[in-house]
Amino acid sequence: MNRNYLMFDIRRTLRNRRVMIFAILMPLVLFAIFGLTIPKDAAAGGISAIAYVMVSMAMFGSMSAAMSSGGVIAAERDGGWNRTLRLTPLKPQAYVINKVILSLLVAVPPLIVVFLFGMTVGHVHLSASQWITVALVSWLGALPFAAIGLVIGYVAKPDSMQPITGLATMLIAAFGGLWLPVDQMPSVMKHIAQLTPAYWTGLTSRSALTAGGVDTQALLVVLGWTVVLGFIALRRYRADTARA
Repeated sequence: MNRNYLMFDIRRTLRNRRVMIFAILMPLVLFAIFGLTIPKDAAAGGISAIAYVMVSMAMFGSMSAAMSSGGVIAAERDGGWNRTLRLTPLKPQAYVINKVILSLLVAVPPLIVVFLFGMTVGHVHLSASQWITVALVSWLGALPFAAIGLVIGYVAKPDSMQPITGLATMLIAAFGGLWLPVDQMPSVMKHIAQLTPAYWTGLTSRSALTAGGVDTQALLVVLGWTVVLGFIALRRYRADTARA
């Protein structure tokens, strides 16, 4: 990791306020539509229904923010920035790690805002340890989406980056069960859901709401997705710099 380059990336990303506004407002609106209309005593799988929706929408916001950070890569590639980086001591691994850290940082605001909204407006009641665990696991759940954003950034053009990322985010969230519980989907859709990282990140985060604690199997699957997608992103970076 290169701290100076990371700080430069953070300042540049924060200038793109449209991305952060969408990543924060969209899950809030969805939570208000789907969560606040649920009866207070409703439950799903032993979990308060409104808490279930809150976590799902928070994950949607964090994955949207994490994936959108790949737009920086597309812009850098188009402007020849990668060619310039080849002349610096910055290693490929450090470059990719910087982008992943950046993605994790921009994934924080949507989580904080949605959880605060759920606590104050939705009256979601969790213990202090549950809030901490849910927040931490949800934050780490953004890792595979950060890697997806990197991959898209290496294959898309700057002008097509936003629609591709937006469409990918919507499809992954829809098929992964963030908008509709998987157990309410048709049988075929249930199998498709399990092939998406959103299913496993949602399962990991929501499991922190149960008495049994975090689902370690789901967490391992999330880490597996992160490793595989991170490896693909690293390969794409090396291939891109080799052509530069």
